[in-house]
Amino acid sequence: MAVSNVSNQKTIQEIIDSTSKKAKERKTGELGKDDFLNLLVTQLRYQDPMNPVDDKEFIGQMAQFSSLEQMQNMNNSITASKAFDMIGKMVKANIQDDATLETKLVEGRVESVKIDGGKTFVVINGKEVPVEKVTNVTDGYDTFNDSNISQYTGLIGFEAKGAVYDVETGDLISVEGTVKQIQKGRYENYAVMDGVRVHVSAVNTDEASTDPDFRKNYLEVNKGKEVSLIVSDGYGKEVPVTGILNSYSITPEGRITAVLDELYVSVDSIHNIKEKVQEDMAGGKTVQEETEEDES
Repeated sequence: MAVSNVSNQKTIQEIIDSTSKKAKERKTGELGKDDFLNLLVTQLRYQDPMNPVDDKEFIGQMAQFSSLEQMQNMNNSITASKAFDMIGKMVKANIQDDATLETKLVEGRVESVKIDGGKTFVVINGKEVPVEKVTNVTDGYDTFNDSNISQYTGLIGFEAKGAVYDVETGDLISVEGTVKQIQKGRYENYAVMDGVRVHVSAVNTDEASTDPDFRKNYLEVNKGKEVSLIVSDGYGKEVPVTGILNSYSITPEGRITAVLDELYVSVDSIHNIKEKVQEDMAGGKTVQEETEEDES
């Protein structure tokens, strides 16, 4: 049987053109390094065994991939730095409404920056906006804090220890959590932490109550919501904090431990920075179990 000399092998450019068209249909933007690697693997998988990819051509394509990865990493770093420079400034951005697919104008002051899945977002009025959608940036932040917080970009996604404090008493309490965002304040900069475990001594409210279960009832109805609490270190120091209540537990002795998200911690107090370790859910411990171990 004669073998046809006509090759059905796709070139890398044909695959790129095809995938680029699909990417536009998905509204995902330009091709990334993962897409390029998938293209390379796809070309090798469907190559003509009678006319395989030349070694030099393959090496050249791998060099393109390496170059693309380096450029993309550099671009991500520059984008993140640009986003942090926007904090506290007034911006305008054009974003697409997911429901109506209409383009809408979002404007306001940049509250913080969030980096998720390699994408950088600026937070405007509580809404996450891709930094590349920003079309206008102006100064005008009424602040006494003129520091550059882009130096703290590397903290995002890491576990760290810090401190919350009471401005009136000067009391400090050590906390630990995962840095989610960096936010510029009027007087100082903050690391916004998730998964912070605190011991609750009281609810920070002016409401008077004789109910012995007031703290428990308050926490129960406010799961997933913002709460204002008085937390303690167990040695007499107490500090008011505000955060999103993730969960809570109560020991038989009545001691309450809560896990808070979006807790603001001064970046100047950050120390013991380490990579976040994914906990094995099968071997994980509950907050109550950890609390009981601490007390034993």
